[in-house]
Amino acid sequence: QNIKVGITLCPQVYKLNEQEAVQKRTFTKWINSHLAKPCEQGRQLKRIHWIKLVNIHATDIADGRPSIVLGLMWTIILYFQIEELTSNLPALQALSTSNSSVESIPGSETGSPPMKRKVVNKFQGNAKKALLQWVQCTAAKYHGIEVKDFGPSWRSGVAFHSVVHAIRPDLVDMEVVRRRTNRENLEEAFALAENELGIPRLLDPEDVDVDKPDEKSIMTYVAQFLKHYPNLHHSDTDGHDEREERKMLRELKVFLDQLERDVLRAQGAEGNLTDKYTAFKSFSVQYEMKKKQTDPLLQPVHKDGKLSVDQALVKQSWERVSARLLDWHIHLDKSLPGPLGVIGAWLHRAEMALRDDIPIHHAHDETANVIHRKLEQHKVLLKNLESHRQTFQQIHRDRSVNGVPVPPEQLQDMAERFNFVSTSSHAHLIKLEFWEMKYRLMAFLVLAESKLKSWIIKYGRKDSVELLLQSYLTFTEGHRFFEQYEIIFTSLKQAAKVYVKSDSSIDEAEGVSKFLSDATAQWKNLALEVRSVRSMLEEVISNWEKYSSTVAALQAWLEDAEQMLNQSESTKRDFFRSLCHWIQQHMDMNDAGNFLIETCDETVSRDLKQQLLLLNGRWRELFVKVKHYARADEVDKLRQDYQDGINTLKMFMDATNEKMTTPVQVSFLNVRAFVQDVEEIKHKVPAMEAACKAASRTAQLLTKDTPPEEVSQMMAVMSSIKEQLSKVRERCLPLLRESQSLLPPLEEMEKNITGFYQALEKASHITSTMDSEGPVDFKQKCQELATFTHSCKKCLTVIERTHQSIQKIMNSSKTLQHMDMKLLQKRVLDLQASSQSTEWRKHVEANSSLMKRFDESRLELEKVLKMAQNCLTERGNPEELLKKHTEFFGQLDQRVLNTFLKACDELTDILPEQEQQSLQETVRKLHKHWKDIQADAPFHLLHLKVEVERSKLMVSLQECQAELTKENRHLTGMGSERLIKEHRAFFREKGPQSICEKRLQLMEELCQKLPEGDPAHQTLETARKDFAEVREEIENTHQKLMQHQDKWKDYDARYAELSCWLISKESQLRLLRSRANDPRKYSQVKATITEGNLSWLKARMAVLIEICADSDAQRQGSALSKLSSDFKALLLSLVEVEKMVLAVGDCVQFREEVQTTLDDLVQGQREVQAEVTKILDCQTVREAQQLHLIHEQLLKRLKLKRRNVQQLITRGQQLQAEEGLGEALQQDLQCLENTLSKMEQNMDSQELFNVIYYFQVTLAAWQEFDSQQEAVIEFVNKARSTMERDLNFSSPESLAVELDQARVTEASHMNTLLKRATEIQLGPKNKNLLVQQARSLSEQVDKVEAGLKNE
Repeated sequence: QNIKVGITLCPQVYKLNEQEAVQKRTFTKWINSHLAKPCEQGRQLKRIHWIKLVNIHATDIADGRPSIVLGLMWTIILYFQIEELTSNLPALQALSTSNSSVESIPGSETGSPPMKRKVVNKFQGNAKKALLQWVQCTAAKYHGIEVKDFGPSWRSGVAFHSVVHAIRPDLVDMEVVRRRTNRENLEEAFALAENELGIPRLLDPEDVDVDKPDEKSIMTYVAQFLKHYPNLHHSDTDGHDEREERKMLRELKVFLDQLERDVLRAQGAEGNLTDKYTAFKSFSVQYEMKKKQTDPLLQPVHKDGKLSVDQALVKQSWERVSARLLDWHIHLDKSLPGPLGVIGAWLHRAEMALRDDIPIHHAHDETANVIHRKLEQHKVLLKNLESHRQTFQQIHRDRSVNGVPVPPEQLQDMAERFNFVSTSSHAHLIKLEFWEMKYRLMAFLVLAESKLKSWIIKYGRKDSVELLLQSYLTFTEGHRFFEQYEIIFTSLKQAAKVYVKSDSSIDEAEGVSKFLSDATAQWKNLALEVRSVRSMLEEVISNWEKYSSTVAALQAWLEDAEQMLNQSESTKRDFFRSLCHWIQQHMDMNDAGNFLIETCDETVSRDLKQQLLLLNGRWRELFVKVKHYARADEVDKLRQDYQDGINTLKMFMDATNEKMTTPVQVSFLNVRAFVQDVEEIKHKVPAMEAACKAASRTAQLLTKDTPPEEVSQMMAVMSSIKEQLSKVRERCLPLLRESQSLLPPLEEMEKNITGFYQALEKASHITSTMDSEGPVDFKQKCQELATFTHSCKKCLTVIERTHQSIQKIMNSSKTLQHMDMKLLQKRVLDLQASSQSTEWRKHVEANSSLMKRFDESRLELEKVLKMAQNCLTERGNPEELLKKHTEFFGQLDQRVLNTFLKACDELTDILPEQEQQSLQETVRKLHKHWKDIQADAPFHLLHLKVEVERSKLMVSLQECQAELTKENRHLTGMGSERLIKEHRAFFREKGPQSICEKRLQLMEELCQKLPEGDPAHQTLETARKDFAEVREEIENTHQKLMQHQDKWKDYDARYAELSCWLISKESQLRLLRSRANDPRKYSQVKATITEGNLSWLKARMAVLIEICADSDAQRQGSALSKLSSDFKALLLSLVEVEKMVLAVGDCVQFREEVQTTLDDLVQGQREVQAEVTKILDCQTVREAQQLHLIHEQLLKRLKLKRRNVQQLITRGQQLQAEEGLGEALQQDLQCLENTLSKMEQNMDSQELFNVIYYFQVTLAAWQEFDSQQEAVIEFVNKARSTMERDLNFSSPESLAVELDQARVTEASHMNTLLKRATEIQLGPKNKNLLVQQARSLSEQVDKVEAGLKNE
């Protein structure tokens, strides 16, 4: 089933890979086409795109992940080319800022239903839809081509030709295009676009002529044609269209101004409610019709979305007319009788709530709170919906309120509006709930990000990190951070679900879905990072605890160890036995310290570096003296190896002595088994001698770390074992030779014994059947019986002779004293007795049993030998094979062979002579195979051990090689200093390099146990060569890192900076000595006295000495010493100059105070004078009065400053008497006294009093002028309104008298105004303005008077 699934997925995977390859080629060509263009210096960006990158991280781009890089490139192309170009299309400005996401809140269009505005825009949707609609409207529809997408619709190439034809019709013949193949059309279209239009060739025909072309690649290519499409706004008729448009806008402005005046006049006219509402409806219809006709004129003409001046003026007029109509409408509804007026007012409030836009604040929580308040207000407003509905339905049925009729048209409009409010309110509530939860979530995510930034910082001491962790726990657990998100997000999803269901807009649903997915992705990343903060903080605290504990323990141990250096050797050995533990503690301290240095702030890091530097210095001094005690564990291992070798040798010696001294019953099988044992001992002797040499070497290694008496004891044991091995070797050869000499006679004896028993069996058979035979047969039987009897006697004679020869050999041999002849003698006696016996049947039964036993033992032996041979030839994982084969050969039992040999001997005794030879050959082959297996097995296991160690060695070497490659690759990026630390940490004492050395040493020990010509020695040499190469590369890399100069870059820069600083300070000090008496130069010279970077250089030098070459350290150290001495000399000079500078410090400070006070006085006088000018130039009396109050406050403030100046002058006189003031300071003080005296004279003079009195008189006259002007304006307005309405008077005479009185009164007022306008002393501008106002009023009064006369 899995295979079937794989076969099904292969085409899909292939298509995805093909599309990705096409995207790579297209996007690469797009980038190169832009890089080939000359750079435009100083180009200003048209607009800024705030693009949210989802699942695109900097590490993915740095790692070069193709899918992520392609996604980023597509985002750039979509936002910065396709959307930018589509936004430049006619009537398409709204498209580029369409609701592609739910990040912005669109303005609500939920006003009254009859007046909904429709946007005239044939390009709707996002950039992709706009591009597709552009192709459909400008190119495809003229040629009958259906372009539905950016995929298969472009495969034939006809669509590309239609786009080229839309730009340059002379280049394409569409009839010819329809007759060509896909590849020909595509090639021709791409060539035309490149050669004639200058459009880069981003696609190839084979990229498009597929079942499913890549959509993004085609969109990228097609968008380039937009640059060459002729824009209607830039045609030759631009100037004419613009003039026409401006003319229309001005006419519209005139119409709106007239409409506004008409609305005001109609609103103020008298009449009943029906007539007024009819007039209102008439104006509303005019307003709506005109607005629909002229809406396109108010579309922005600039690419930045701004309106022209004429458009802005028209828009303001629209807004004024709309506001007038709305106020009139509200007034008409409130004027309705009884409860219907209340319902009208409520309807307007409800419509305003539905029309209100949601204000977007910078803080999302503020926006959410505003939305919540609007939501609550809307809910409160809707509480009265049912009661108003019932009341309104009753009024609507009665067409009157308490018998008072209601204008039917107005009542019907209210019914429609009531219905609209009822149906739209629920959807509006759902929308507000969704937006509230949306901004709650956005505020929550912003809060999470801000908290995350406050946690991901450079840390301080342990207590501050613990406080930070406590703050983190309080925020996440105390405030239930993650549960709070789940609650908000769950509420948001529910609100979004209801909102999408209530709003049938597909774009809005897509926007909501995109917002939810983006928020989920953002929260996923945030939650992961927030959760990781805890582990990071806990790790920092853990490292602080580890560092504190290890530092305290190591300091205490170092103090004890430094005292212990003066004790005896045995005491030091016992004390420093735990040196390995303290080495580990030292490493833990450095690991924790380095981690804290990287994660903590600069101050803490500097303290840690200094503390580590001191402790590491003490450690190095001590470790050099006691490092040999660190070999205690290695000595213990050597002791164990030595003891294991001695035990192995002793076991061999005990087994050898037992085999050589144990009594052996003389028989062919037993002697042959004994010979095999001796041969095995002979073969093992070289291996044991090698083991003895290895034990001797181990003992030699232990002599440095072992007491003399123990060394003597080990040497004695080794000497005893060597002596025993020598004796075994000497005894083995004669014993083997003499034992082998027994085998031929014993073999011959075994053959004769077998022949004897065969003849005896046949004779017994003849005797058992002799009675039933005839005479002839009996005679023949007797002859056969005689023959078999003779054979028995002959065999018995040979047996006895052989027995005697064996006995003779045994008696003459000194090495075969442990051989026992009793069994052989008993067998001979049994043969002799059998020759006299007639019990033949018992021997026959015994023979069949022996044959069966022989076959079973032979099969078992062959099975074991076959398994052993398979082990010797098996190949695979050395480690697994070693474990398996060690277990097998350890269980290999000698008894299997002994059982087979015993059965063979027993069977040989009963077999005829011609069959015994084949049996002996079989036994010889099996026995030889067994001995070969036993001889090869130890070497085979040693080979496996060597291979295991070699494979482990190669793994370690590969780790070392990978680390070296990484260091060389990152040298330019990370810097040599950090790489040296990592190098030393990686190749430390117990690192991969030391592990390689131990593995190589173990391989050498194993190869010493193998013969000289064994292939394992070649493997060892190869491993040595590989290790030597890696070790040389390690040394070269370390030397290269030590000699690399990048670590000195900051140091050299700081050194040069400090050197230049010292030179400049010395010259400035000389300048200071010459200028110190001039206080005005004090601030300039004081600013030059700063501190340099010497302490940083010293600390940095201490660090760099550890990681640089000796020559560099010596050179830089001498230079730093000279610089330090120069710096000390500068400090001494600074102390001397500082005393001199402090002497004039008081004078300098006093001068600054004098200068500041002087500036304040001058500024105060200027402010007073400026206020005088402002008062005379004010446009209104109220503003002049306010400025007059400010003028009086400034005068009071100047009087207060007089006291401060007098105190300052007194203090200057004291300083002059005590220390003496400089010439410049005396001049400043004299200037301050002169300014003060002038100010006192001015403030106490009669002229100032006259000015104040003049201001008061002028303001009073101006105020009286304004009141009279208002009276005249009121008269003019009243007269005009009177002339416009019907006149009511009792008689012409009375009217004439009334008009004459009014004319006389206002004429006197006007004369007074004209006179006062010329008398009031203001600024020239305001004085002319008053005269103009008076004359304008005079003309109006004259017109009114003329009109009254006519009336």
